Amino acid sequence: MRRNNIYTAIDVGTSKVCTLIGRVDLLGSMEIIGLGLVPSKGMKKGMVSNLNEVFEATQESIRQAEGDAGLRVHSANVGLTGSHIHSSNTIATLENRDYATPVGTQDIKKIISASSTYGNNASEDSRTLHIIPRTYAVDGHWGIGDPIGMHTSTLSVEAHVIQGSSAPIDNLIKAVSMAKVKVKGLMLEPLASAKAILAEEELEMGVVLLDIGGGTTDMAVFLEGNIWHSRVIPVGGFQLTRDIAIAFNTSYHAAEEAKVIYGSVNLSDIDPSEEVELPGFVSDLTYDIKRQDICNVLRDRVDEIVHLVLKELKDCGLDSVPPGGIVITGGSAKMPGLVGMVEEIAGKPVRIGIPRAIGGIPAVLEDPSFSTALGLLIADAQNNGGNYWYTSSKVQNINIGTRMVKKFMKLVNRINRGIYGQLRKNND
Repeated sequence: MRRNNIYTAIDVGTSKVCTLIGRVDLLGSMEIIGLGLVPSKGMKKGMVSNLNEVFEATQESIRQAEGDAGLRVHSANVGLTGSHIHSSNTIATLENRDYATPVGTQDIKKIISASSTYGNNASEDSRTLHIIPRTYAVDGHWGIGDPIGMHTSTLSVEAHVIQGSSAPIDNLIKAVSMAKVKVKGLMLEPLASAKAILAEEELEMGVVLLDIGGGTTDMAVFLEGNIWHSRVIPVGGFQLTRDIAIAFNTSYHAAEEAKVIYGSVNLSDIDPSEEVELPGFVSDLTYDIKRQDICNVLRDRVDEIVHLVLKELKDCGLDSVPPGGIVITGGSAKMPGLVGMVEEIAGKPVRIGIPRAIGGIPAVLEDPSFSTALGLLIADAQNNGGNYWYTSSKVQNINIGTRMVKKFMKLVNRINRGIYGQLRKNND
C-alpha cells in the first residue's frame, strides 16, 4: 500500500449506497475515516433505472462520508454488477518473437490487450472491464506465473475476460460524476467482495463466492489461486421480498419487514402454530399467516438460486463445488438457516463471509452487507489505485468534461455580454 494516502470506494447497490473513505498510515495500516450509508433509489437489479435518483442517493452517501472524514472526495473506486455482465476464458498468443530478446512489459501489455478480442461475447456494444491473467506459456510450456525476463519465440496467456454493455456502465459513471466525483476505476463486485472475505488458502484450494445483494446474486469461482468463472444472476433479496408480497397479497414494505423479522429457511426451528399478522391493501384489513408458510416461500427462492449456481458450475466445466466450498456474503447472507440449507443442497462446506478485520474498521462494517465496499477500498489501496489482480478499462468521466465545457462557455458568454454592453454604452 502507498502510505499516508486517502482512498474512496462507492458501492451503488439496489438496496443501499455505501461510501467508504480510508486512510493508510505510516505503518501501512488502513483506517476507515468516513462512512456514508443511505437507502438506494433508482437502481434495479444492479443497474441504473432512474439517473437522477441514483445521483441524489450517491451524492448524499458521499456527503455523509465527507462529513465524517472532514475532507472532500475527488475520485473513487466504484463497484459494478448487473445482468449485462458476461465473462469468458481466452487464450492469446504472441508469435514470431525475437528469441534473443527477453520478455518485457510491452510484450505482456500487448498479449493482455489481445485477450479481450478473443472473448466469446465480444461485440460492438461490449466494453472490457477486467482482463485477469491466469497462467502464461513460453514456447508451449504452460504453468508460468510471470514470464518477464524469460526467452521465448512464442508467448501465450490464458486469461479471464470480463465485459459489460456500454450503456449500463456509462449510466453508472454518469450518476457518480454528477456528484462531482471522478470514477477512477470500476471493479466487478464479486471480485471486490473476494478481496475482503476470502483467505489465500481458500483461493488456492478452490472456492465459490456468492454475494447475494438486493437485486442480484454475484458469483465468482476461484481455482488454484486464480479466477475461473464469474457470473451475475439477476435474482437477489428484492425477489425474496417480492415473493412474500405476491404470495400473501401484502405491500412490499410489509413483506420486507416480515422477511427480516420472521424469515428463515430452517423450518425445524419454527413452531408450526406460530402466525404472523400481515396488512392487506385495503385499509384495516389484515391476514394471519403461518410463519412456516412465509419461510417456505423463502426456501423455494433460495433453492432456485442454489440450483442456478450449481448449473453455472457445470456450464463452466466443473462437476461439483470445489473443495473450499461456498462462501456466502451480501445483505441476504444473514438469513437464518441459510448455511445449513445450502450445505444440504451442494454437499460441500458453506460459511458466511464477513469482512476480515483490518485496522480501524468500525464494528458496524463487520457485516456481510459491507463486503463489496470494503473490498473496493482494499483493492484500490493495495496497488495505489491500479490493482494488478485485475486490469481495468479506462474510465471516461463524460459528465465532468461536459461541466468544464459548460463553465467555459458561460464565462465566454459573460465576457461577450460585458463587451456588448460596453459597446452600447459607448455608442449611446
